[in-house]
Amino acid sequence: MRRPTSLRRRHQRAHHRLLVDSTAAQPAGHGRARRFLSWDAPLLPQAVALLAEGWTGDGPLDLSDLLVIVPTRQSGRRLREALAEHAARKQAAVFPPKVMLPEALMTPAPAAGVATHLESLLAWADVFRSVALDDFRDVFPVDPPARNFAWALRLAEEFVRLQRSLAEAGLQLRDALSRAGSDFPEAERWRQISELETRHEQRLASAGLIDAPAARLRQACTPELPGGVRRIVMLATPDPQPIALQALAALARAVPVEVAVYAPAAEADAFDDWGRPRPETWNTRTLTVPDVAQRVHLCLDPEAQAARIAALAAEYREPEGRLGLGVADSEVLPLLQGELAEVRQVGFNPEGRARLGDQLFQLLQNCARLAREESFATVQALARCPDFLEFLHGQLGPDFSAARFLHELDELHTRHLPPTLTEALQHVERSERPKPDVSSGPTHPANSRIGPALRLIAGLRATLSRGDFPANAQAALAAVFGARRFESSRDEDAQLAEAAETWSVVLQDIAAAAARFTAASNADWWDVALRLYGENICYDEKVAGAIELQGWLELLWEDAPHLVVAGLNDGRVPDAIVGDPFLPESLRERLGLKTNATRFARDAYLLQAIAAWRTGDPGRLDLLFGKTTVAGEPLRPSRLLLRCPDEELPGRIRQLFRPAESTHTTESWRRAWRLQPRIVAPPTRIAVTAIRAWLACPFRFYLSRVLRMEAVDPAKSELDVFDFGTLCHAALEAMGREPALRDEQDAPRLREFLLARLELEAARRFGRHLALPLVVQLESARQRLSRAAEVQALSRAEGWVIEHVERPFEITIGPLVVTGKIDRIDRHERTGARRVLDYKTSDRPVDPEQAHLRGWRREETAPALARFTYNAKEQVWTDLQLPLYRLAVQTDPTLATGGEQPLLECAYFNLPKAIGETGIRPWTDYTRELDDAAWRCANGVAAAIHAGIFWPPNETLRPEQDDFATLFQHGVADSVEWDGAAVGAVEGA
Repeated sequence: MRRPTSLRRRHQRAHHRLLVDSTAAQPAGHGRARRFLSWDAPLLPQAVALLAEGWTGDGPLDLSDLLVIVPTRQSGRRLREALAEHAARKQAAVFPPKVMLPEALMTPAPAAGVATHLESLLAWADVFRSVALDDFRDVFPVDPPARNFAWALRLAEEFVRLQRSLAEAGLQLRDALSRAGSDFPEAERWRQISELETRHEQRLASAGLIDAPAARLRQACTPELPGGVRRIVMLATPDPQPIALQALAALARAVPVEVAVYAPAAEADAFDDWGRPRPETWNTRTLTVPDVAQRVHLCLDPEAQAARIAALAAEYREPEGRLGLGVADSEVLPLLQGELAEVRQVGFNPEGRARLGDQLFQLLQNCARLAREESFATVQALARCPDFLEFLHGQLGPDFSAARFLHELDELHTRHLPPTLTEALQHVERSERPKPDVSSGPTHPANSRIGPALRLIAGLRATLSRGDFPANAQAALAAVFGARRFESSRDEDAQLAEAAETWSVVLQDIAAAAARFTAASNADWWDVALRLYGENICYDEKVAGAIELQGWLELLWEDAPHLVVAGLNDGRVPDAIVGDPFLPESLRERLGLKTNATRFARDAYLLQAIAAWRTGDPGRLDLLFGKTTVAGEPLRPSRLLLRCPDEELPGRIRQLFRPAESTHTTESWRRAWRLQPRIVAPPTRIAVTAIRAWLACPFRFYLSRVLRMEAVDPAKSELDVFDFGTLCHAALEAMGREPALRDEQDAPRLREFLLARLELEAARRFGRHLALPLVVQLESARQRLSRAAEVQALSRAEGWVIEHVERPFEITIGPLVVTGKIDRIDRHERTGARRVLDYKTSDRPVDPEQAHLRGWRREETAPALARFTYNAKEQVWTDLQLPLYRLAVQTDPTLATGGEQPLLECAYFNLPKAIGETGIRPWTDYTRELDDAAWRCANGVAAAIHAGIFWPPNETLRPEQDDFATLFQHGVADSVEWDGAAVGAVEGA
């Protein structure tokens, strides 16, 4: 892409300064020399001028005999692009140089015999699982809880990391002991570590392999010069690995090596011969940062930093070439991409992203879980993978609906809480059997896909469980994707195909490694495979005009005049290693490894270099740091920001440690649009319990009883209030239906029956294998029913006989038919009085009057039809269940006794958590006045429902009382656009 004219002119001026400020100290013959590129101008154009020095434009720019060492992949890409642009300006082609990172000098040529990362890990795991820990107590002072493959693999990763750290300085583990000196206090520990390294090498040798770090060390001693290379230039690489410098020193005996340092020649003493900043200079140096008061920004957290950057980016219509973005804190990066999208800018991460969490990873992770266990939670997670839903659609035909299947899966979970896939299938199979009573119907409709889908999942698990990994994994994935068609033109399909290819390579590596090392279980191999796949980096295609989100080490090569850097906090910049269990700072210094001091020097230099040429127009440098992490943990500003003159330090501290500034105006949350419920005709029949719902909130009644909306908890793991009550009701109903028990006064016999029926109902509903929460809740039900048996025996002794249980009724109230079932009707054998009972299994005992009535509150919006005056107090009906039960009994001709109507009372049979409070609590002072008031309220509710009056809503419900609370964060009226007239129009039609 062509750069703006002003930028091209600036680059030409930078080239001129290069010729003035650079020094060419290249001696005759071979060897090493330094050259300095002025930091008063951008690095990239000076690097291009250096490499193209002497080229006049006649013919192509031929740099094919040149090897260029750069610090990062991104800097190498930018260099190649800049060289191409430089040649294009003279209408010429370019033969680019060979560009590589310093560590590539020690990379052995691909050849059989060098262990892969996976093979090295497995060899270490074999060593740890086979050695006698008593012989290595300085390494293993305490035995692990489980000496299994997972433990060995975690430890193997630590030792591979340790090998890599030492290899940076050209050392193996055994070299640490001799390098550390005779006074080293951990000599015995490192002697044992050396012995473990020897055993690791022996284990690799038995498989015909050598360790990769050892191979790289040999390569560094005798590096191979790429063919055709006559000169090497190490460009602005301030932090190469020591072993890379060893390789470069060896190559300098064959070809000239030039070290280009991005700093003025006057700073020569601040760098060593390889261009590395000297800690003794940079760790005490005052840093010049332009306009600190205006350009160093304290932000509250990563989100605030991202918002600040996006606001700065929004000032540019076309930011490419004018604005550069750096991110030193990984927590800012994902937030920044979202914030840029808000201001119509696109962020691009050139470092790529790990595959951990991508769509295929989610499917693979759930397949791994299914292979290990058949828990229903795993089934639910797998069923929500888009690729698996595509598989079900292909297997079950075009009528398959993912939404309906997931709804049925949630219903199965909510109703039966199956702990395993097998238990779930048993419930489904029972529901699919024809029932004698056709009216009851199966739990799932005839066109349900829940059964076939669960059987497909069971088949997939069988495939995953058969044979050895990775063959079974390949077979399972072949089953999932075998019938699916992919189109390379679709981005989603192309990305999935690329991911599948990566997974295939992982499986090939595991298959090769499995043949050479101790066999692990399928579950262990799955863990290894997922780890390798998740760590793999994928690179998205850069969108035209996207802003690159660069890491801290990339910013030296950024030539945009305005640079914004986020995450300038201690621990991010300067980078630091704290608490290393093997390599503390003191040992790093002894071994010649990179220390926190060298990192500080590097980062101090980088900050000075990126700030040096942005001190005046058009340059600008904005530095952001956070007060806290995403999790709210406190952060400190970078120590580099305190490298100022002593007289400025107090003011600098006040600025950096002041309260966090607001980066942008935070608007209160509001909806993008108001919800518009579907309008349907009011019901003509309702359940008696629905009246309580309408009295609580007419609008929520509409959602739950008219639109049939309900909340689903996919993570439900125990019985809810309804489930618990249903279990207890079933046992009590069975007792009432048993003729031999209606006159039973023996509490132990009643208890035995109730507990047996409870076990039977629990097994029917939830299966024989119960999760721990259900076991605890069933024990609570047993205790409550045991006490209920005693209360029932006492009730019978007082003369009350069970007459009816689960008595259905229908009554007409105005334009509505109200239906329901009365839990129980008792009759007194001496007086003939009847008693309507409703079982209550809430945690606390319920008083009937308090459950139906409460005092009116001035701030509430209770409908007028529910209010009445009773005993000189303003009362509000909250429920009409027991009054309507009484009405149903009084008007039921089959219950008529002739003559004068006997006494009819209503009561609750309470079975609370505190079993000592179990008992029958009657509504003792239920009067004719209350009866009349209840009837007036019932007629009013029926008329309102018939008229479609479902507004206004009750805004005083507490969230724990509201199944729809998550839909109405700021209240119903603020969230819903309700057109009551529309209901009437539908009804009238």
